[in-house]
Amino acid sequence: MATHTSNPEYHHGNLRQALLDAGEKLLESVGVDGLTLRGLARETGVSHAAPYRHFADKADLLAALAARGFDRLARALVATAGEHAGDPRGEYLASCRRYIELGRKHPAMYRLMFGQPQPGVGDQPELAAAGQAAFDALTAAMRRGVAAGLYRDASIETLAMAVWALVHGLTELAIAGRLGLCGEGDAGRLSEDACALLLRGIGTSRPGA
Repeated sequence: MATHTSNPEYHHGNLRQALLDAGEKLLESVGVDGLTLRGLARETGVSHAAPYRHFADKADLLAALAARGFDRLARALVATAGEHAGDPRGEYLASCRRYIELGRKHPAMYRLMFGQPQPGVGDQPELAAAGQAAFDALTAAMRRGVAAGLYRDASIETLAMAVWALVHGLTELAIAGRLGLCGEGDAGRLSEDACALLLRGIGTSRPGA
């Protein structure tokens, strides 16, 4: 961990990015309770006052970190859509897998995104916009599936919520190491089987669906 108190290399917009990079590392190593602006300053090698030029307080920092997590999720879903253009079933299964993998790779970030209780975090416009972008990517996938005849003719938002609820629960179970209690097989296989099972429920019986 850095111990010096100034770093002339940070200028213009670089410091905020560096603070978020360091904040994410600290979040995964010491958790929300252990993450402080003073510790963040030490980690990045800047003065104790420097982080306050970019974040009003800890809640502001946590909101920015959570927004980063949702932005990462949105970009992953958009990338998956591009990789499976014209194949909504493949997109659905790959999106479920990628969502769960992101949560398992960044568990503290994932729980910050969905379970951060500190007041003020949910009121940040940056966080709200990033969260909406992730949900929009999911609803866009559902809309493509409906157009292709993969899903039942139901509300796009209802379909999206059903999928989101399943993968969110699977991700939480995977992070907690509880998927092994659900049966034989590794966590990845159990998750994929559960996602495929949901698809049968929300899918159509049309050929090729």
